[in-house]
Amino acid sequence: MNTSWKNTRDALKNFANVLKCNKCGNKPINATRYTNCGHFFCKQCVGSDSICKICKTPVQPIETCSDHLIESLVSHCNVIAEIIHERDLWNSARNSNAIQLPTITKNTTSCTKYHIPKKNINKLNNKGETQLHTACLKGGIQEDYIKVLLAAGANPNTKDYSGWTPLQEVVSFGYTNICRLLLECGALPNTPGEGNRTALHEAAKENRLSEAKLLLKYSASKDVYDNSGKKPIDYCVPYTEMWNILKDENELDNASKQDLNHTLNKSFTTTRTFNTVVIYASYLKEENKKYLNEIASKNEIKVVSTFQLSVTHVIVEANNANVVQLSYDVMMALLRGTWLLNTEWIQLGMDIGDILKEDLEIFEVSGAPIKGIPKKARESAQNQNPGLFDQCYFYFAWQSKNVYINNMQLTKDALLALIQEGGGTVLKREPKPEDIKDKIQFIPFHIASEPTHPLYKCTHYIIYKPEKDEPIVKYNMPHIKTLPLIWLIECIEKFTLVDPSQLGLLI
Repeated sequence: MNTSWKNTRDALKNFANVLKCNKCGNKPINATRYTNCGHFFCKQCVGSDSICKICKTPVQPIETCSDHLIESLVSHCNVIAEIIHERDLWNSARNSNAIQLPTITKNTTSCTKYHIPKKNINKLNNKGETQLHTACLKGGIQEDYIKVLLAAGANPNTKDYSGWTPLQEVVSFGYTNICRLLLECGALPNTPGEGNRTALHEAAKENRLSEAKLLLKYSASKDVYDNSGKKPIDYCVPYTEMWNILKDENELDNASKQDLNHTLNKSFTTTRTFNTVVIYASYLKEENKKYLNEIASKNEIKVVSTFQLSVTHVIVEANNANVVQLSYDVMMALLRGTWLLNTEWIQLGMDIGDILKEDLEIFEVSGAPIKGIPKKARESAQNQNPGLFDQCYFYFAWQSKNVYINNMQLTKDALLALIQEGGGTVLKREPKPEDIKDKIQFIPFHIASEPTHPLYKCTHYIIYKPEKDEPIVKYNMPHIKTLPLIWLIECIEKFTLVDPSQLGLLI
């Protein structure tokens, strides 16, 4: 039997085209990825560049890492090519439909008709808007200016004081070309904005069909919920075209190849970027402290002695299973979504020239102590999701300043800091059920997809210490619960609002 493998060859060539180096157009050798925009290249094509060759986004050294996923996919493509005797897999023409941004040089600000801030291009006005926000609000007449801003390093994912990103603005107004431009230049399609609605929610609400199709091509989720517990499809008129594309799982299987390229990058990794690296060392051994200071000096990294707002990475001593025990520092790192790295990162830094170019996921702590939670918390922050305790209110029902739990001593001030870091509010007076029952009820973001969860509509919590400090009256209503402190700690440890029944609590 003579097998031609025609369909397989075509599909494999299309997929290989997606995996090619974005500069030379060949099979990537030692694939290297820019984590801020998702574009990848051969390692030799990147060199010491400080700007992405595709979208012109400025690149910090720490935003460059080896792309093991692309390397693995290339290897699998080669195996299939050998089986079907496809010798010209990597020789097909490269797709050239990607949006090209203007090149920005030191002289650009003096020769362009557009104003480009020389210092902080992402500076906020009194509404929390950047220049990219205000340009996007003006629509197509500002399209060239938007390209200039993006090329100069404007962040397409900055939220204004209402929680809106430029992408959500242009989707709401129906500026299709600018929507595509922002997505191509790294705008995150699933970032929640006002009311925890995403850009796809806005597209559905305003019946922006073209924008909805674009968002879906760039990995927008149909199954994300706002704080009313609604998915994008819940804002559609049933059986309209918008309703159909949000319902049909196969609607966009034939997405264009340039969109598939971007989708491949963005669906696998979305990494938060940092202007500077600030490291906090949590209870390190003296030897590792010494090595860290040497590495910091060599790489111009800032190391601080207290857990401050500027901290981007926390270094801890993990055990042989790459797990660290829960502590106040670890809980703060989880709630903030910072990198939790083990000391192997320090040890490697003593042997190589530029530690900032290494893939940080190799050194990320696996568990704290639950496996997978550090990465889950970090990715949530990178996607600019609401904090774990967003829209939640807490009252601590005891008078003593210190409390011991799980071998940790925590002060009331420390607990207050944890709640605030998670986006929650600490109340000075005990809430009364009758005072809040008629208020607007919000669906907590991190359990919004679980309508049967017992805390689905709960926004107020009275937290007590078991035994002598237990309150006489305990509330168990949909909007207010009385729960022990161990529940609060478990929520942080598991980075979710824990079902109290999992702790043996009857509610």
